[in-house]
Formats: sequence, structure tokens, C-alpha cells
Amino acid sequence: MMIMNTTAQILCIYCYDQNGVISSPVNNLLLNGGFESGCWGGGYFCPNSTAHNCDFPNWTCTGGDTLTYANAMGPSGSVIPEGVLGAYFGNNYCHACSQIFDDTSCINNVSCTVTGIPPGYPVSVNPGYGGTTGVSIEQTVNGLVPGNTYVLEFWAGGEYNTVSPFPLPGVFAVDIGFGDTLLRCKATYPSVGIGTRYIIQFNATSSSHTIKFTNWGHICYYCTELVIDDVRLYTIAELAPKVPDCILGINVPSLNAINIYPNPFSNELNIETDRNEPSEIILYDITLRKLLHQKFTNALIFNTEKLSKGIYFYDVSNKNGVVKKGKVVKD
Repeated sequence: MMIMNTTAQILCIYCYDQNGVISSPVNNLLLNGGFESGCWGGGYFCPNSTAHNCDFPNWTCTGGDTLTYANAMGPSGSVIPEGVLGAYFGNNYCHACSQIFDDTSCINNVSCTVTGIPPGYPVSVNPGYGGTTGVSIEQTVNGLVPGNTYVLEFWAGGEYNTVSPFPLPGVFAVDIGFGDTLLRCKATYPSVGIGTRYIIQFNATSSSHTIKFTNWGHICYYCTELVIDDVRLYTIAELAPKVPDCILGINVPSLNAINIYPNPFSNELNIETDRNEPSEIILYDITLRKLLHQKFTNALIFNTEKLSKGIYFYDVSNKNGVVKKGKVVKD
């Protein structure tokens, strides 16, 4: 879990590596936040797409274009933490940093957010997916009290595809009335994947605020697209006590903190976790062929002497399933 103080009326953003809810019970001021009505599994909810055949009540889909395949995803395509459906923002590939395909060099992870993406990006590789607008889904919530603090809580994950598993995180945006805030979404394989619970605290500046999520597509060949579920908006009084006060302005260690270093590496890779429990790491090559598999508790020095130079992917898991995925480079 991390915290970041931001500008405008957003007070702070927390992110938790978990699928379960943070605050419960709450009076959800959003309607159909679990995407359980209006579309069946696989139904296409973006009106600009030629595949459009359903709509999520209370939500409006904008952007995308004729080829957009945003749809109601079931548990065979991702972890779905609430109900049986989530909103999958299928929109092909995009350029994140430059016109060079697969270039993610500009992306900086700052606590729970993303910075560094230049103006005019992300942008669709193929114009049939909406250019710089991406594909969005939004809902306007009325009856807020200006000046009062509210909490937006939602779950974000990614899709699973048997042909291309997309193990690396993607980028998406949330806008609650103060412009886009860029965040990361992780691959969440069915049943075992662990997504991210986001908590965004903000001061209402109007009696109505529009909650909008945007995805531009895969930012790299192995990067996931966005799946969201269990979107909830509630008062600060209903926020779980375990969430620290925004005024602290500090970084708080993750509930599943995992540190893998150095990157790039040479003959060994170090893995450290904050949990005193059995874990394991699996290292894959660029074709996702399993190369190394080792169990550990707390920390491990992974011998990589026999590996060739290049890009490798990893999964770190514990009894709850995969808790971290990523990419490392041997130089």
C-alpha cells in the first residue's frame, strides 16, 4: 500500500495489492459499480464499435472506434472480484512514449501513479481504435456536498489470453473531475491473479462529479489492458480505519512488498519480501518458457549465471497466488 499527495482537489491515492474490498459495508453512491446488469459475458459495450450489442446501465462508453472490442468479461478471462462480470477495455495496441512500438522508456512509477508520458500519448497504433482519446466508461454521480470529502474505491486488473498471456502491467487513467490521473493495472490470471485496490480521496467541488476510466490499449507487446470491477463511491466516514489519514503525506510499506534487484542484473538476482511465509519465484524467457523455479521465505539470492543476456519475465507467488509480475534484464 502506498500513498501519494496530489494536486487540485484529490487529497491522496492509496493502492493495495489485493482483490478484497477495503471498506465494508458502505452506501455506494454509484449505480451498477459491479457491471452485473445490461451486458452478458462477452457483450460489447462501446457504441462507436461495429461490434456494439449492449450497454451497462448508468454507465456511458465513449471514445474508441469501429474496431474497439471493449466487452463484459467473465471469470475465464480475468479475476472478477465482485459478481461474475467486469468491464474489459479492449482496444488493441498503442504507442505510450513515442512512435516506436513497444517503447515504454518514458514511464515513471511514482508511488501509486504514473508520470512521464508526453503530450499526445498514449495514441493508438491503428486509427480504428480512437487515436489519443482511448476508450472510456463514465458515470455522473449527483447529490454530493461541495467541500465534503469522498472516497472512490475500485479494483483494477488485466486480461488473460491463452495465446498472449500479457504478464506485464498496463497504464490507464481515472478522472474524477480534475483531469486524468495515470495508474497501473496488473495481469490477473483467472482464479489466482492478484489485482490492485485503489482508494482515491477527494474534496467535492460540485454537487455532481463524473467518474471516468480510460484505456488506450496495450502499451507494449506483453503489457495487459484494463479490467475494472467493484467501483464504489462513498463518504469519508465510511472509510476503513486501517487506511491512514491523507495528511500524513508519507509512503507506507506495501502489504505485499516485494523487492527484486538489481535490474539490469548479471550473475545473481535478489528477491526480498515483507512476509515471513513460503513464497516462490518463476523466471521465464521472452517466449514465456519456464527457465528457473525456486521456493524461498523472506529472501533469496537467485543464481542467474547460466542465463544468456536478454529480457526475462518473473512471477512471485505465495499461498494466495501470484502477487507480483514483472520484467528484468540481464546485461
